[in-house]
Amino acid sequence: MSNRGSPTHDTPARPAGGRAAVLVTRPPPGLAETMGAVGARGWLPVAAPMLDIVALPLLLAPTPLPQAIIVTSGQAVRAIARPDLLDVPCYAVGAATARRARDAGFVHVEMADEGTAAGLGRMVAHDLSPAAGALLLAVGRGYGVELAGMLRDAGFRVRRRSVYRVMARGRLPARIAATIDGRADAVMFFSPRTAQSFMAALTPPQRAMLRQVRAIVISDRTAAVLDMGEWKSVGVASTPDSAGMLACLGNGPLDPAT
Repeated sequence: MSNRGSPTHDTPARPAGGRAAVLVTRPPPGLAETMGAVGARGWLPVAAPMLDIVALPLLLAPTPLPQAIIVTSGQAVRAIARPDLLDVPCYAVGAATARRARDAGFVHVEMADEGTAAGLGRMVAHDLSPAAGALLLAVGRGYGVELAGMLRDAGFRVRRRSVYRVMARGRLPARIAATIDGRADAVMFFSPRTAQSFMAALTPPQRAMLRQVRAIVISDRTAAVLDMGEWKSVGVASTPDSAGMLACLGNGPLDPAT
């Protein structure tokens, strides 16, 4: 369904004739998982990562250990998966991040049901006591400031550590531009930063191609990055996670078995 005035929430539309491709703009490691899920729904997934993730070392003294580790993205898990930290309770922003933490060897993993940083902060403040020790907040460079402030306001000592940095890709590869022109039904955006990077990489003729393409976004904050008038429609996931994104995308015209 087309709605150029405002984003819609979780309203899949029928694909236009001949358009079966879906651009997945998130970076690895989530890219491969989403590509598989999109294909299973009858779409032709096209990898179009718009961000590069550069790992940074975790700068943290070995003692004393934090009472808990907080992660707002699966990108942070690799850096914190040190042997001395695996028994420390890990609080994750959502199901995918929690799963990565468990796969990395963390023994005690808690997940925020809301799937948001604010919800994660409320959960930590409810479950833990400031008197029990400091918190380690592992984030990307420039991220996590609001969450750290929220927890400090609740009385916690927070060690915010940047364990990766995000770099935007400066241009859209020719194969992606060709996919948008006539083959793409939708583009999936899992963060405001990804949406910003994608839009900044487009030339004016490429922007004009978006009028026949849906944007599927993970949150209203991500939708706010986009110009509604440039897209066929902008759909916002009902929940800020992969399941919500896939439900918003809907089923495609292809046989998933082929």
